[in-house]
Amino acid sequence: MTKDIVVGDELPDWVGAKEFYQKYDPKEVIGRGVSSVVRRCVHRHTGQELAVKIIEITAEKMTAQQLEEVKSSTLKEIHLLNMVKGHPSIITLIDSYESTTFIFLVFDLMRRGELFDYLTEKVTLSEKETRSIMRALLEAVQYLHSLNIVHRDLKPENILLDDHGHIKLSDFGFSVQLEPGKNLRELCGTPGYLAPEILKCSMDEMHPGYGKEVDLWACGVILFTLLAGSPPFWHRKQMLMLRLIMEGRYQFSSPEWDDRSDTVKDLISRLLVVDSAARLTAEQALAHPFFRQYQKEDVRLFSPRKTFRVLIVSVLACIRMYSRYRRVRPLTREVLARDPYSIRGVRKLIDGCAFRIYGHWVKKGEQQNRAALFQNTAKIMLLGLEDFET
Repeated sequence: MTKDIVVGDELPDWVGAKEFYQKYDPKEVIGRGVSSVVRRCVHRHTGQELAVKIIEITAEKMTAQQLEEVKSSTLKEIHLLNMVKGHPSIITLIDSYESTTFIFLVFDLMRRGELFDYLTEKVTLSEKETRSIMRALLEAVQYLHSLNIVHRDLKPENILLDDHGHIKLSDFGFSVQLEPGKNLRELCGTPGYLAPEILKCSMDEMHPGYGKEVDLWACGVILFTLLAGSPPFWHRKQMLMLRLIMEGRYQFSSPEWDDRSDTVKDLISRLLVVDSAARLTAEQALAHPFFRQYQKEDVRLFSPRKTFRVLIVSVLACIRMYSRYRRVRPLTREVLARDPYSIRGVRKLIDGCAFRIYGHWVKKGEQQNRAALFQNTAKIMLLGLEDFET
């Protein structure tokens, strides 16, 4: 695995980056990557606030091979970003500059940061909020796939939020445009989000390779993670986790999934399918009842049938609420002392407080570990999997 190279807090010198400095005024650091740092910056003439990703390409801190890899990857990323420019759910590359030691990529400023950090704060998201996020993500994936582009690194860290909670997909460092009739074979991405066919391809020379379907698997992992607060595939031993992925073994365990709808569970089960040919496409996923049932309707048009349907749903909801009210246990000191984690509100409070105190999620068993999320923050290239015994 290559050594992490991170740009320090010092800004590049004026001479090497004169063109960038003449147009933009860089400010504080707002994020870091494996070989880059992200700063807020201000357009000197318009005052517009943006974000600049500064990638260091100095031979002093990299081997010749690493230097060539970073340059090649960045140029490929710039090309792909220019291809997808304009989509509302994909980050916009506004400017790019290259000096002898640095590459500057100027993007939209997404003030609320990564979806990962938002999930860390909230612990879990509601189905309504998850629906909005996943619809936008799948629309972005559908657009990429229409251009034969495979992202290959979909995860909450690469999904950014603006002031209004709208998402934009970012980080196209592992993305590639498929040539007609050809598949991919490289083993790259983030362990917990890798599709089974990526892992199998690395172990079998006769494997036909993989394609756009890997992005839909990652969407299924993201959907599961947003609702449960922890990933579907995790084990403290990475090789055993990879086995779980290849076998597609996950569970809708209590208590996280007790109050989730069967509709969203069905969508997840149709995305986390080991056979890539049977997995939903982005277009099919967007047509799933989880999204179709809640599409916006034109309120100017009166439809008796739709009005009646709304009334029926409302009555059923009231019956369900009353039924739950009758069955609810009184929240007493004894109940809290016996099993505080069984109460959803208290459970979220405990998780949130634990994170603020310890800086990471507290492990609650072999099959339930939110700390697993933090093991996926760095992009990696997995090596040596050919020795993994299936």
